[in-house]
Parts: sequence; C-alpha cells; structure tokens
Amino acid sequence: MKNILARISMTLLLVSFTVSTVNAAECADTTSLVAGGSSGAICSSAAFTSGANTTINGNVSAKAAVTLGATSHVSGPVTAGAGFTSGDSAVVDGSVTAKAAYTSGANSVVKGNVTAAGNIVLGANSRIIGSVHSGTGVITYGAGATVGKVLK
Repeated sequence: MKNILARISMTLLLVSFTVSTVNAAECADTTSLVAGGSSGAICSSAAFTSGANTTINGNVSAKAAVTLGATSHVSGPVTAGAGFTSGDSAVVDGSVTAKAAYTSGANSVVKGNVTAAGNIVLGANSRIIGSVHSGTGVITYGAGATVGKVLK
C-alpha cells in the first residue's frame, strides 16, 4: 500500500511540474508591445505597456503597472502589481485586478469584474460588465459610464 501511495504521489508531482512548465513557456516576459502589435499571454517581471491598436490573445500579468493603449484588446484576465490604465476604446475580455488605482479611457469595456486596491476612475461612456470593488471606496464615473454592480 505504501508503494502505491508513493507512486501516486510521484505521478501527481510530475504532472503538476509538467503543467507549470508548459504554462510558463506559453507566457512571454515582455515589458512592452509596439502599436499595432499582437502577442500571446504576457507575464511581465516589471510593468507592462502596450501601444495603440494592440491585440493580446491571453492573460496579462505584471509585477508593476499595466497600461493598455487606445483601442487595444486583451482576450483574458489582467493582473497588475500596481495601477491599471487603459486608453480610449480598449477592451478586456476578462477581469482586471490592480494593487493600486484603476483608470479607464473613454468608451473602454471590461467584460468581467474589476477589483482595485485604490480609486477607480471610469472614462466617459466606459462600461464594466461585471462587479466593481475599490479598496478606498472611491469610484468616479465619467459621463455615461456604467458598471454591473458595486461591491463594498
């Protein structure tokens, strides 16, 4: 019985190591993406900034701030180790988590939840389809901006 449990434990350890290795290989350590560029998932060891009209097919995770240029599109969740800022008409198909402030440009859309440790500032006509939580309790709405639900 001990041998069987030991083999099962070793197999689980190897499977878990293989999965984490594959995920790390699929995520590029990138600090910037040029205007009009496209990329797969981003795992920045610092801040991450994308130029205008960029496309990211996967999640974005940065140890510091995340800034998305105007009309950028992210197909996945975004995690910022500091603040999050999006330019006008940026779209995130996933949730956004920021360890500081969250600021969106006009006409931006987040199709998920937004959680920020700092203030949340929504540009004119921007939309958050999911729930919103500001660690400071401060949410500023630009003209026509909407959110699904505000969490305390």
